[in-house]
Amino acid sequence: MASGTAEKTKARLKRLLRRLDIHASRHRNTLAGARQAILERPEVDLVIDVGAHAGEYGGSLRAQGYRGPIVSFEPVRSQFERLSAAAAGDAAWECRNCAAGSAAGTATINVSGNDGFSSSLLAMKEAHEQAVGDSRYERSEQIQVVSLDEELGDFDRSRRHAYLKVDTQGFEHEVIKGGAEVLAGCRAVELELSLTPLYEGQLLAGEMIELMREHGFKPTHLEPEFVDPASGELLQLNGLFQAV
Repeated sequence: MASGTAEKTKARLKRLLRRLDIHASRHRNTLAGARQAILERPEVDLVIDVGAHAGEYGGSLRAQGYRGPIVSFEPVRSQFERLSAAAAGDAAWECRNCAAGSAAGTATINVSGNDGFSSSLLAMKEAHEQAVGDSRYERSEQIQVVSLDEELGDFDRSRRHAYLKVDTQGFEHEVIKGGAEVLAGCRAVELELSLTPLYEGQLLAGEMIELMREHGFKPTHLEPEFVDPASGELLQLNGLFQAV
């Protein structure tokens, strides 16, 4: 009896472990799972969060167990105040009230009505407004713009150890343009990619993928992000790029 019970217990444990392994494999196959796996590597010790909004991204990293340094950039004053509150008491989380672009200076950002999630330095196209009615711009604000290369001049580029996330509503290519040296020290980059023009002057997904290839990164995960609720058309993806 005891032997039979022990065998049944072993069999149940094996089935449980198989299920857990399948779950872990599926998790690793998602962008979030791949991100977590990268951030668990000992050599990755910095997250650069461009377009931080109110700190949702940084907060999710902390919830997932990442304890290393985070540098967050958010230009809109009201969102920056919420970001600062989210990071309060976290000595390893630094917040900077500016946008990242191709060069330092001042600019006018358009602040959207959907809690600022669609705020951009670029003009919004009709396709975006139609897909999300409350995303229309409500006001504008003067902001500071920096280049990542100048702002992170003391960044150790001797090895690839950073994880860069950029969510800037069509302005991603300008961030990359001003951060070539920082990119050289990154292990991975996470970008928002548009399949259809949503902002004036933005590069679309294919062009951004080629731009990242030029900087030595290949796309490893692409996931749906923004779908037009009326037509069902996929408008945006989240993309993860890893150093080749």
